[in-house]
Amino acid sequence: MAHAPCLERVIPETPGNSVECMGWCGKRLFSSGLNGEVIEWNLQTLQPRVRQHVTGNTVWCLDINRECTELAVGTDEGYINLFDISDDQLLYKRLFDKQEGRILCCSYDATSEFLVTGSVGVVRIWNCRTGHAVNKMNIGGNKYNKAEAIVWSLKVLSDFTIITGDSLGNVTVWDGRMASQTEIHQVLKADVLALAVNEDEDKLICAGVEPNIRIYAKTLIKSKEATYYRWVKFLQRRVHDHDVKALVCAKNFIYSGSVDGYLGLSSVTKTTLTNEKYGPFLKPPCVSVSSTLRLILLRYPNYLEIWRLGSPKKNSEFQDSNQRCQLLGLDKTPEKLVELKSKGEDPIVCSVLSPNGNWLCYSTLGAIRLFRFTINDGKGPCKLRRIRDLPQKFGPSTHVCFTNDSKRLLLVSRTTNQIMIFAVLDGDDELNTGSLPPLDFIELIDTAKHIKDSIKLLTVSMCGSYIVAAANDRSIAVWSIYEGKHFKHLLNLPRYNAATTALALHAELPRLVAAFADGKIFEYDLEEMCFTCSDVNHFVKQSEHACITNICLHPRNPQILIMQTEAVMFVLEKYLPQRKNEDAHFDKSPKGEQFKKSRTTSNDETKVMSLRFKQQKQNELFFLLKLQLHILDIFSISNVHVTLKGVKRERPFGGANSASEADT
Repeated sequence: MAHAPCLERVIPETPGNSVECMGWCGKRLFSSGLNGEVIEWNLQTLQPRVRQHVTGNTVWCLDINRECTELAVGTDEGYINLFDISDDQLLYKRLFDKQEGRILCCSYDATSEFLVTGSVGVVRIWNCRTGHAVNKMNIGGNKYNKAEAIVWSLKVLSDFTIITGDSLGNVTVWDGRMASQTEIHQVLKADVLALAVNEDEDKLICAGVEPNIRIYAKTLIKSKEATYYRWVKFLQRRVHDHDVKALVCAKNFIYSGSVDGYLGLSSVTKTTLTNEKYGPFLKPPCVSVSSTLRLILLRYPNYLEIWRLGSPKKNSEFQDSNQRCQLLGLDKTPEKLVELKSKGEDPIVCSVLSPNGNWLCYSTLGAIRLFRFTINDGKGPCKLRRIRDLPQKFGPSTHVCFTNDSKRLLLVSRTTNQIMIFAVLDGDDELNTGSLPPLDFIELIDTAKHIKDSIKLLTVSMCGSYIVAAANDRSIAVWSIYEGKHFKHLLNLPRYNAATTALALHAELPRLVAAFADGKIFEYDLEEMCFTCSDVNHFVKQSEHACITNICLHPRNPQILIMQTEAVMFVLEKYLPQRKNEDAHFDKSPKGEQFKKSRTTSNDETKVMSLRFKQQKQNELFFLLKLQLHILDIFSISNVHVTLKGVKRERPFGGANSASEADT
């Protein structure tokens, strides 16, 4: 979150595990839920590190004190469990007195001496040393509803002011030392599900069953009798369209979680206007393309789909009035060939379709499967046969990819973070009778010396000579073929302070293009070991809140780079800073700050980039489609006509060249 928000890790859903509450202790993450367990997660393997059962079955809330030494959980049966989390451990420590009714929210005070809990109609203050309740504050109904209010959320400020949100839409302010009510505000018509305060504790953020987020400011009130502080309505934001269930305020920004699954980002002040949403998308890549057979593989949470792309009609051209785009009619519409669900509907971590279209591989948390895919054009349905006789090292992975010739399959081990390379021995069913396994383990690349965290991005060059991996520790490591046999570590690029969000290798040149969360883009020559192009310009509006998620390089023009965010696609052109641009259609950006070269060459200079073209996209469609210039050359075809699952889109690319019949 230090720069543009980018998805770093995904902890997949595991059977029997639910998440009702979470908490951070430094860089340690804890969660708990309906299964009655407190889990500490290993953020590298994304699997549980420690599990501890609690007394009281279902857990509804947890909180961690400011010293990060204790963790308290509230359960459905009214028990408060206290755990010791100091010294990198999770040990049961104490059980508080049982109360009547479930405990729905809890929070430590600033001194960690007291714990405040909320339940049906009651707010209690507990002494953490003795486990006894020292104060009890009743919350009754109002004149419209005489029933007891359910306390859904609460916050404890540094001066021991307690703020609660209840099922009647009220936000109540309490004096924790005197156990007395000082203020009450009717914020919503119904449940107030989440509360948050900023670091200065002068802004209070409230949200619940209504999508609006309301902000209250702590204001000094002066009267003849006395001077005192009151919470006064200050601002209102609307980021979501459904109930808001979680709020966090940090550095003048509000992070909100809604029932719609979106993570919202808005500002807490009037001086800045920020209103962004980040969808619950799967971790990329979610699309794989077979250019030989015009197939596209789409990955969903627990199933896969293989589609065959449509083909355009011959000599079908229509030019619009401004002569900027051409529409190509479809002779054959896209066809869904296969829908494959994972066993037990386990979440799919990664998947890939080989470039020749013969192999399909996907991995879940506990298993990896390889299938032989055969298309029978006009002779019956497609065949998908699972391969069972596989090498022992072929195990669950976080990344899978084929080389461009479909003769090598690369895996990243889920447990060891090692890169394993398998040879695809045969792709012909007639020759492969089943006596020999189709895969043969040939090499293992140990990444521990060069990468200290889990691998986030993995890419292989089209020639198969380079492997590039970007990790969550901000490192980018490169391996190359050594003496034509095995891979050897070539270099680690200079570590940058922002997260890597996209990688790409040129088809004909040993050059790597990388994009970062702060908008930085650079190109690095892997042979000369120098930066050949670098720029930090924000080429699209609000790019400080939307990072680049994919890079596609033109196979015949290395000066062109196509990039995408979640909503925008744009084309960049590399040029030397001293070169004057004579094309009025090109929108040149000012020269950006450049990386320092680790080594320079006498015949090459560091280039910068300019924005050549920009196109707004629909999130739901652009998320599914990955640009593949092997199928369509967008600089020869000015418009791509796409039909996917009944959603028809016309995407004018505005290319400079007209589409000839041969190009079509």
